[in-house]
Amino acid sequence: MPRFCLLLSCIGLFALPAQSLFAQTAPAESPAANFTLNVRTAVEDVVVMDKSGHAVPGLRREDFQVFENGKPQAINFFEPNFAATETKATPSGLPAALPAGTFINTPAAPANNVTNVLLLDALSTRSTEQMYAQVLMVQYLASLPPNLRIGVFTLDSEGLHMLWGFDQDSSALRAEIAKFAAKHPRSSSTPTTAQKEAERQELAETTEGVRQAAKSTNDDRLGQSADALQRFVKYGTGIQDKYGNFGTTSIALQALAHYLAGIPGRKNLFWLVRDFPVCHFDCGFFDEFRNTRNILAAAGVSVYPIDADGVTADGRETFGIGGPPAISGRFIDSEIWAEETGGKAYHENDIHREIADAVDHGSRYYTLAYVPSDRREEGRERKVEVKVLSGDYKIFYRKRYFEQTPREIAKANAATARSPLLTLMGRGMPNISELPYRLKVVPAGPQPDAGAPRAGENAQLTGKVTRYSVGFQLQASGLALEPDEEGARRMSLEVMLMVYGQEGKPLNWESRNVNLLIKPEQWARAGTEGVSFHFEIDAPPGDFYLRTGVYDASQSRIGTLEIPLSAVAIATVKQCKGEQVKK
Repeated sequence: MPRFCLLLSCIGLFALPAQSLFAQTAPAESPAANFTLNVRTAVEDVVVMDKSGHAVPGLRREDFQVFENGKPQAINFFEPNFAATETKATPSGLPAALPAGTFINTPAAPANNVTNVLLLDALSTRSTEQMYAQVLMVQYLASLPPNLRIGVFTLDSEGLHMLWGFDQDSSALRAEIAKFAAKHPRSSSTPTTAQKEAERQELAETTEGVRQAAKSTNDDRLGQSADALQRFVKYGTGIQDKYGNFGTTSIALQALAHYLAGIPGRKNLFWLVRDFPVCHFDCGFFDEFRNTRNILAAAGVSVYPIDADGVTADGRETFGIGGPPAISGRFIDSEIWAEETGGKAYHENDIHREIADAVDHGSRYYTLAYVPSDRREEGRERKVEVKVLSGDYKIFYRKRYFEQTPREIAKANAATARSPLLTLMGRGMPNISELPYRLKVVPAGPQPDAGAPRAGENAQLTGKVTRYSVGFQLQASGLALEPDEEGARRMSLEVMLMVYGQEGKPLNWESRNVNLLIKPEQWARAGTEGVSFHFEIDAPPGDFYLRTGVYDASQSRIGTLEIPLSAVAIATVKQCKGEQVKK
């Protein structure tokens, strides 16, 4: 697939101090590894539908033709993917093979080669309805098919958050939402302002039921879901500019692309949104607008914009837009999002049917791959056309992509002094596995004295703290490192650690450049042991979260992993009890 460089603008989570050098690494002047892609492969997921809107199975490689910039291309890979549309979610929790206090950022691969994600976007909604849009969107979750394997994210004025993961058992969360939805069934009449506010308050109280269920079952991921739901209801309102908050929205969509890029197979993003971001040539975000679509397409994400104008139980219109869909400019923009990424746009105000159709649409497709006959990298737009030689079919696929030259990639990486990792380090954002790693987190032993210097860069952190030892093990298969004349490998990484409270406030942090020199004998062990380095950081006692991130600038790849520190405490207690029994 064509390589795209990720450029993210910092949204000001907090100000980081000047970066310091990791004490036990190679000298700072050690060059970063160079990685060159000599052959670019373009990958297309192609959905073929008949006149009745049904997927067409049984097609072969020779039934397809692919053109790039009008020139025929040789298809060198072909695979039909006609998976079932529903699979049971697997229970949450760590894999049994992982030792206590050990975590990984690699998500479970979907059994049917298709990953579905639903984004509830209350940010891109007209200001008069933002305060109530979250209620309607959350209510819709109660009616999702119980066996549908889907991840749910929310977008509000506080950013992107994961409500539940596609490998997470969401039955307890759904049950609490269903209780709320049963008390407030939607009708054809528009609720009064007082009724809307009452429902918002009651939905906020619903999060307490989720939190109690999390505590009773000791389910940390369910506790994180309660936090995400609480933020979504509380912070749904944002300040809109004439571009519809596109700066914040683009960062969220790029973060989702990074998250999904590490998952194999096709990824379908069902974007439930009221006002699709409008950004044309005179828009100050036009380059970011185009870049976001390219990043989604490069990660294999097909976007399915779904109009949230009528999110009701019976499918009737709630907000009202005035005028038929055909003349609404925002629908034109939703079609662009779908066409650019190979998805399909919906705006008929029947959310249940549209989601079901989108799930089916994105689960039955053909994967085609080819090496472009024109291998010059000149930073051009490449237009793609896919044809089926026989039959009257409607075809959905990515229509174009923008190549980037090695010079452009290097220039883009050097142009920004602010880290692209920073925007992905917010509390509750999804874990990203483009750069897979394992994390070992345990309380440091012995603990420092009360007057000892703090581990971390927040000089204002006071009171009692626990110091944690944080060990990283990067998966060697995710690193492209060429040996030098002596067989040694070098790489430069940016590493961040963040300690958050439940409200998403950063309490402590650490940010360093790590320059690693890996000798031949160390690289030989890296296949099984990984590439390791170590940090320490202090955190207050209580329910706090540790978010970690690693950025490899040479490949523009990112890995992040967030864990509840309560899980570390529980693992430590169990380990200590086991040692006592053993003694």
